[in-house]
Amino acid sequence: MKFFIVGALIAFAAADSYKAAEYEAPKYNISKYEVPKYEAPKYEAPKYEAPKYEAPKYEAPKYEAPKYEAPKYEVPKYEAPKYEAPKYEAPKYEAPKYEAPKYETPKYEAPKYETPKYEEVTYASQPYSFGYDVQDKESYNDFEHNEKSDYNVVSGSYRVVLPDSRIQIVTYKADANGYTADVKYEGEAKYPEYAEPQSKADASYSAPSYKAPEYKQPAYVAPAYTAPSYTTPAYKEPVYTTPAYTTPVYTTPAYTTPAYKAPAAYPKY
Repeated sequence: MKFFIVGALIAFAAADSYKAAEYEAPKYNISKYEVPKYEAPKYEAPKYEAPKYEAPKYEAPKYEAPKYEAPKYEVPKYEAPKYEAPKYEAPKYEAPKYEAPKYETPKYEAPKYETPKYEEVTYASQPYSFGYDVQDKESYNDFEHNEKSDYNVVSGSYRVVLPDSRIQIVTYKADANGYTADVKYEGEAKYPEYAEPQSKADASYSAPSYKAPEYKQPAYVAPAYTAPSYTTPAYKEPVYTTPAYTTPVYTTPAYTTPAYKAPAAYPKY
């Protein structure tokens, strides 16, 4: 209990005498940065001299072939036997006589054709009557036709509008005495007045006015240019490998002297 009271007094006294430490912000000086200058290294290619090589001189040995004389040989004379071909007579052969068979052309008689007799059929006259009327303003067609007939007499009439605007009326009749017609005209002939051509009537002609098109200068926009970025290439020193040289091996050729064998004997004839 005694130690607890003393400790509490000491802690109280220490709390009364404690002051917070003052904090000062550190001063920071920004260092100036200079871009390092880059100088490309100078590269000198190493000089390489190939070793001089002299091939050894080789002299082939001189060899003289032995002289050989072939023995003289005379070919024996041979006479071919004479051969006479046997005479052969071909047998006489007479070709058989052949007579062609006689052929008689058959007689052909054309069939007789009789033209059939044609009897003209006559029909008795029949009474009839018809009529039609045409009026077409677009094609300027205006006409009319009527006709009738009994057993012996044909009568009728037709009407047509002429180009001069008159109407022509024709009444006709046909019987045993012949054809008779009665022609009548209605209206007065009319002719169109002369009209001066359009090209001469329009004397006052003015040429069309022409207006030159307006030209607008196009607007030009300068393209944006971006400077390319350049990266210095990394240089790698080349590696040279000294070639390995192997001295050639020369082998002296083995020469064998040819064996010559004389003939045992010459043939006798």
